Amino acid sequence: MQLKAINGIIALACATKALQRPRVIIAPAQFGVPKDYDDLSALLRQRGHTVACAPLSRLSWLRIVPSVFTEAFFKGELKPQGTLDFFFEALDAAVADVGPDEDIAILGHSIGGWVARAWVVDRGEQRVKRFVTLGTPHNEPPEGLFSNIDQTRGLLKYVRANCPPDASIFTCVAGTATSTAALGDVFKLDAWDEELRRSPLLEALVSLPSYLALSGKNPFGVKGDGLIPVATACLADCPSIEVDCHHSDFVPTALDSIRLPETYPWYGSPAVFEAWADALSIN
Repeated sequence: MQLKAINGIIALACATKALQRPRVIIAPAQFGVPKDYDDLSALLRQRGHTVACAPLSRLSWLRIVPSVFTEAFFKGELKPQGTLDFFFEALDAAVADVGPDEDIAILGHSIGGWVARAWVVDRGEQRVKRFVTLGTPHNEPPEGLFSNIDQTRGLLKYVRANCPPDASIFTCVAGTATSTAALGDVFKLDAWDEELRRSPLLEALVSLPSYLALSGKNPFGVKGDGLIPVATACLADCPSIEVDCHHSDFVPTALDSIRLPETYPWYGSPAVFEAWADALSIN
C-alpha cells in the first residue's frame, strides 16, 4: 500500500511537470486592447496559465504618428526601436512582476506576434520558453512593386532579418477559413448566407486586397484567415498549425470593439483554441 502511494506521488509529480503552464503574455493586434482578449484569457486561465495582456490603449497607437514624417518611413526603412517604443513599454509593463527565474510564454495576435519578436531581441529577454503567434504576418512582401507599398514601411523586413525565432520554442498558427475564389467566381458568391449569418462576398472582397498586398502574388485561390495568407503566417523553419478560423472576433473602434458573431470563429474560439493551446505548455 505504501509503495502504491509513493508511486502515485511520483506519477502525479511527473504529470504536473509534463503539464507545466507558464505565465502567458498577450501581445495584441493593431488597435487591440486587453478587453478584446478577455474571453481568450479566461480560456487560458482554465488551463492553468496566469495571463497578462500588454496594457495598450487605442490612443497608444498615436505615438507611431511621428515616424510617418521621417525619411525612414518614406524609404521603407523604419526600425522597431523608436517607432514601436509604446508597444515595447506595454510589454515591459506586462512582465513587470515576473520573477527573474520564472518562465513565460508569448502569445502574439496578428502584428503583435512580430512586434513581440522584436521586443524579445531588444530587451535580451531570456525568460521566454514558448512563443506562439496567431495569424501573424511574419514574411514581408517580396521585392518589387509590393515591397514599395509595404504597410509596415520596413519594420517587418527589419524583424525578419534581425530577430530570428528560436524554432525549439516557436509555433506559428495560421487560419484557413477564407480561401479566395477564382477571379471568375468572386461575384458568384452570396452577399449573405443566412445559415452562416455571414457574407461570403464581403469576406472575399476584404481578403483579396489583403492577400495581394501581403504575398505579392496572385491572390485568387489563396488560403488564409481572411486577412493573412497561410504562407505569410508561417515561418519555414518553425512548427506550424493550421486551423479553420478567421483572423479575429472583434473590429476595433475608438470606443469598445465591435464583436463579430459566433458563426465567425477565430483563433480564440473554444474549439479552435484547443487545437493550438498545448503549444504554450512546457513539457
